Amino acid sequence: MAQDIVQYAFIVDATDGGHELRELRAQDVLGPVDFGLRMQKERRSVCIGSGVLAGSVIPGSNRLIFCGHSPVWDGFYVSTMGGASLIWDGTGISFLAIGGRASEPSAIVLWGEKGAHPKLRLVPLDVEAIWADDGFYGLQRHVFEQLWEGGGTPRVLAVGPAAARTDMGAIGSSKTRKGEITAADCWAGRGGFGSALFQRHYICAIVYGGDFDDDDLTDRAEADGYFQKRFSKKMKLVDLETTTKYRFDPRWGSGGTFGVNYASLCEQLFSFNYRSVNWGQDGRRRLWKRLVRDHYLAQFNAETIEPKQQSNCGEPCPAVCKKLHGEYKKDYEPYQTMGPLTGIFDQRAAERVNHRADALGFDAIQIGGQLAWIMECLHDGVVGAGQLGLPAEVPDKPVFDPEGFDAVADSATNAELALALLDLCVQPGHLLSRGMRAAAKALGPEAVKRAVYLCNGDRGWMVPNQYWVPGMFAPQSIMGKYYTYYKPDYHSPRELGRIAAERMLAELTTDNSGLCRFHRGWSEKLWPEIVCGHFGVEIDYPAHHVKAVKEIHAQARPVYWESERCEEIIHRYLESKREDVLEHDDLGSWLFRFDQDRPEAARAFWQEIKAGIDERMAGFGDDD
Repeated sequence: MAQDIVQYAFIVDATDGGHELRELRAQDVLGPVDFGLRMQKERRSVCIGSGVLAGSVIPGSNRLIFCGHSPVWDGFYVSTMGGASLIWDGTGISFLAIGGRASEPSAIVLWGEKGAHPKLRLVPLDVEAIWADDGFYGLQRHVFEQLWEGGGTPRVLAVGPAAARTDMGAIGSSKTRKGEITAADCWAGRGGFGSALFQRHYICAIVYGGDFDDDDLTDRAEADGYFQKRFSKKMKLVDLETTTKYRFDPRWGSGGTFGVNYASLCEQLFSFNYRSVNWGQDGRRRLWKRLVRDHYLAQFNAETIEPKQQSNCGEPCPAVCKKLHGEYKKDYEPYQTMGPLTGIFDQRAAERVNHRADALGFDAIQIGGQLAWIMECLHDGVVGAGQLGLPAEVPDKPVFDPEGFDAVADSATNAELALALLDLCVQPGHLLSRGMRAAAKALGPEAVKRAVYLCNGDRGWMVPNQYWVPGMFAPQSIMGKYYTYYKPDYHSPRELGRIAAERMLAELTTDNSGLCRFHRGWSEKLWPEIVCGHFGVEIDYPAHHVKAVKEIHAQARPVYWESERCEEIIHRYLESKREDVLEHDDLGSWLFRFDQDRPEAARAFWQEIKAGIDERMAGFGDDD
């Protein structure tokens, strides 16, 4: 049994900074998702934690995990941040649960010492004044420079104005190097945990560090032994092979999520608020070649890949997935939603919008999807610039026609409009501050028709990840992450549901281990052996995580797509697979049904995916 693995949790009351140290056994709480599920029963809404081997030499093992009730999804959610557990390990705790509410905006200072219990104090801050200096970045800098009194270099978690004024606030943190904050920022973006942290608890930042020393796996010979036994190769070689995409992939002549995805997606790329799905394969490919391959991606390759402007997230890792250009970090999905999806195909324009969204502290995917939607509504006259309160000096409509689109000039026009819309999104009481689902319904049926989001319950919503596959639109209990099947190959909807459930189990296991999913090529095969071998225990990883995934699934409240655009996306995906009809008995039938009555067919397709998810969830544990 796993009773010999002991971990510690701080249970904090933000009202007065009171805290309790709890000892936890791995047979009950193995990882941060387990901890979050347990704490939600005590109404602790924001939980933060590391994996059981945080601080180890295993690459990717230092991811910091946030979980609890998401204000934007309106259900239990999990969000992650790269590298932030390496310094967290020095505090001497694995988990932190925050309850109560401070009387004024405050920062938590948390530090650990050798041979002593960790220390914690609350520090009130005039956060609005600090945010006036570059939002999230200003707050992070202030806390880093003014509040830390311990030894060594700390790390800061901080939020921006979006956390105070919307449900879409993220938690950000930048890698530090040689006592300085770097441009390699990392985000626990999905789920709105910045909003939960600030609005529920009045906590705007957490600065942490320390020199507590625990039983970390720091012996490289031991680590190599696990990899040699399974793969007949040392750890570094295995990890290099499985993280090729994130470093540099010679097949595509680029690297990172930005480089490889933009090089490979071609006509599968979303643009102009998903209108592109209706433009035919040839039209989409022409757009990709002219605006993406030959300009947007070419800029990235010249400015980032060729000069090797890259970094890791704060832990020693050969993936060096943080692709940089000066102060700007380039990831696919933020630079996609606030890029082609918003009608922006130029790096200078995209940098301005992405940096402003980050300074405001938004979940980049969520706010990017909302910007793309409202820009289409402005283009089509569904809503007017005056009705939204846009300043007179900014464009009242975007350039949303790909024909003749100028990659530099028209991207700059759209960026100006997007920047003004971002300011409206954090304006207290503004329609856009309520989020896309509520705002679309307030604007009427034509606005809803163009709005692409997934629904949970009466108010929860999520902008899907930017891959044109049905799995990203599945009725899972947690969406907006990779808890689903997202490869482009066709599966019948019921089979898709089954394998989506299996991927959720695998991805949840990765998050509960405090692991970066970029290393899943080896970690899903080997991680239990490493943990059990290092600690000399026996943990039934599948059984443990089946229990957790079933608990989360039981809370699910998926709602059928409210937008016609979602139905279009699925219909056009099926059409793109028409050549595979002979390989799949049911594909022709679904195409016929969609052609005859798309709304009815789409609802049936969604229900079949849900049935497959439910069947597989019910079967977990019986045959695993």
